[in-house]
Amino acid sequence: MLNWFKKKKKDTPKKYEFRWYGIEPENPFNKKILDIRSYTGTTLAFTTEKKIAEKYNELRYSNGEYLIKATIENKKTSDFDLVYPHNGDTLRGNIFRADSMDCKWDIYCFENTFFFSKSWGGELIYKAKFKITPTSIQIYQIDHSSDVDQNTAANDIHYLIKTHALDQPIPHNIPEYLKTDLEIANWSFIKFGNRAYYATYEDVTNTTVVSKK
Repeated sequence: MLNWFKKKKKDTPKKYEFRWYGIEPENPFNKKILDIRSYTGTTLAFTTEKKIAEKYNELRYSNGEYLIKATIENKKTSDFDLVYPHNGDTLRGNIFRADSMDCKWDIYCFENTFFFSKSWGGELIYKAKFKITPTSIQIYQIDHSSDVDQNTAANDIHYLIKTHALDQPIPHNIPEYLKTDLEIANWSFIKFGNRAYYATYEDVTNTTVVSKK
């Protein structure tokens, strides 16, 4: 039986075992997905560039406050309504920090804004403004590059909140131009590292875990 909600071990397989799942009893999600864990769970990320390695190590000790004044090139602002359960507590500082170069993102929070940055170089990719209620966090506005369409921005942020901040594996959205399973897996690892588990061409902001009777 597949363990859908746990990471793959770092054992290197003899070959990658990709499999598409439709909406079927073996698939716990409400999306058609490709299981890519045999690739993303065993591939190792590294660099031979000293400056990149030093920057990554420096960022492991950062408090993230440099992101408050960081800018997004060609910034565009889009309105959204992404809601997550929360106990009402104020959030500040580190939300998620990559623990290896196989993990590609860091997440910080200051002044009711989430900051999503690349773990290797610290580049700010997304800013998401939110408000807290006694039972939830609502992301209502996202800053992103104009090179990134707003649907991609929403899909990425929802995926990062669920899989990184909340540690709840869900599928991530992939572009239509990706065709082969290996191409999809490689693209996914480059973007999301070892927290890319399942790929889908569908929107993931309304992903649910289907109850199996």
